[in-house]
This record gives sequence, structure tokens and C-alpha cells, in this order.
Amino acid sequence: MGERRRVLLTGATGFVGSRLFPVLQAQGYEVVGGTRDVEAARRKFPGKEFVQLDITDGKSVREALQHCSAAVYLVHSMATGHDYERIERDSAQTFRSAAADAHLERIVYLGGMPPKGKPSRHLRSRMTTGEILRGGSVPTIELQATMVIGSGSESFRMVRDLAARLPVMLLPKWAESITEPIALDDVTFALAYAVHYAPAVSRAYPLPGPEKMTARDILGRTAGLMGRHVRMFGVPVITPKLSSYWIRFVTRGNHHVTDELVEGLRSDIIAPDLGFWKLCPEHERQSFDHAARKALNDEESGLSTGALLIETAIDRFSPKRQPGRSS
Repeated sequence: MGERRRVLLTGATGFVGSRLFPVLQAQGYEVVGGTRDVEAARRKFPGKEFVQLDITDGKSVREALQHCSAAVYLVHSMATGHDYERIERDSAQTFRSAAADAHLERIVYLGGMPPKGKPSRHLRSRMTTGEILRGGSVPTIELQATMVIGSGSESFRMVRDLAARLPVMLLPKWAESITEPIALDDVTFALAYAVHYAPAVSRAYPLPGPEKMTARDILGRTAGLMGRHVRMFGVPVITPKLSSYWIRFVTRGNHHVTDELVEGLRSDIIAPDLGFWKLCPEHERQSFDHAARKALNDEESGLSTGALLIETAIDRFSPKRQPGRSS
């Protein structure tokens, strides 16, 4: 990277962005967080720099990118409802154009890993966003992850609530689909590494965790870490759509997000190789148990409980969420 070391971090107040902010700062970058509500962000994260950013507005993006050499793209609109695919596609195109105008040196994007079968709408939209960003003139590194394990993760929150509240689970066939969950700390390490890495061309890299696990494995081991034993029985007739209905009643997450996450479990999501980890073989990825235990401890100690409750209340009672939700 050249002399400029200023990085625009979109989604800076979200699940991944808020953890990545100090990681980038520790590596010597001048980090500016992009957000719709600058004052709220400053109150929540005092001492950090924020700039007004509407990811759907080209002028706003160009102004936020001023004096930056790189950007990390961590926004999605899945919680906004059924039109999120169009919003995400338009936002990616707007950002790609503004990044080219700003002569950015690189973009780093956290996307989703392609499944073995037909992708869900959520994964399809993530993949399309990556294709759009990589199709621009600014070299773009796309890191493709599956479930991210950490306090505040929508997918892990769903798992945690199911494991905590149900003594018996009837698991449909999709619960045997295989994925490679990854620790939040590993994700932030990879994103920060990618900001420093200088690609000659745009490229997508899988970002797998160290273990191949089914949804049954994830639920069972999470329950075990909580000191609970949940009895699980396979039921072949329940579809992901039907499953999402009862999961809504048990978990506290946004129901739009829950529906999409469950739909994404239809197929195995497995990386063909180590992907991005080939570039940094010295990094040791965290085990699922280590990452899940840390996430559970963070919630129990209150480090994120307040934020989770506030976000849940907004999700459930706000008539319409703003586009551009942070990852």
C-alpha cells in the first residue's frame, strides 16, 4: 500500500466492523467508520472517527472515501425485507463506481461461501455483491465465510437461543448439511491481512473454519458448552420454510434474517481448499468450542447483551429498517 494508510470501514458499528476497527488501528491504519448516524456512533464508540455514509448514495460514498487508500465493505440489507437483493446490488454498483472515482488501491469484502447446491436468496445476493465489486477497476479481495461464531452474530444467536430454550429438538434433513463455521477473531484477522495484502487482480478466497460440522453438531456442542443436554430426533418431513416459523418463536433474531439463514442450510457449504489461509499459513484458526465459549462468555458478562437487546427491540418493533445493515 502507498503512503496513504487511511481506511474507510463500512459497517463500522456492526457485528464484524466494531471488532475490526481496533484491529486495523493496532496495525497502524487511520480508520474512519462509515455510518448513517454519526452522532450515535460517536456516543457508542467514543474516541473513534466516523463519517456520514449512505451506501446507496454515490455522492455520500465519494465524500466518505476522500483521502482513503482502501475500504472494507461490510454492509448488507437482509433485515430490510424482501427487496434486499435489489438494494444490495445497487449499493455494490454505487460503491464500485465511487471507489474508482476515488482512485482507491483496494477493496476488501466479506461475502458468503458458495454452497454445493442451489444458493439461497441470501447467499445469492452475497455472491452477486462480490461479483459486482470484483468486476470494477479497483482490485478487490472477497473473503467468503460461512457461519461466523461470535457474540452478536445473527446465526450464532439463533443457535444459542435454540440450545438454551429447547429441551428437545426435532431436526429435519437439512440439519445434516455440512458447513465450516469460523471464529470472529479469525475473520477480523483475515480482513486486516487482506487490507495489507496487495493483489494484482481481484479475486475471491474461501475463508473456512478448521472443522466441518453439521447443524446438529453445532447445536449439540453449543448446548454442551452451556451445560445442557438437548435430545435431538431426525424428522425428514420438515422443510426449511416450516422450520423458520417455529424458530421465530424460540429465538430473538430478526425474522427476515432467520428465514434467510435457515433457507441457506439446504446444501453443504464446504471450501474446496484452505483458500485465503494459504496466504498466511502461520495463523492458527480457533476451534469451534473455543470460539463458541468466548461468544457465550461475552454475552454472559454483559459485554454485548445491552446492544443485543436494543437491536432485537428495533428489529421486532420498527416498521421498516434502513437499508445497509452492518455486518
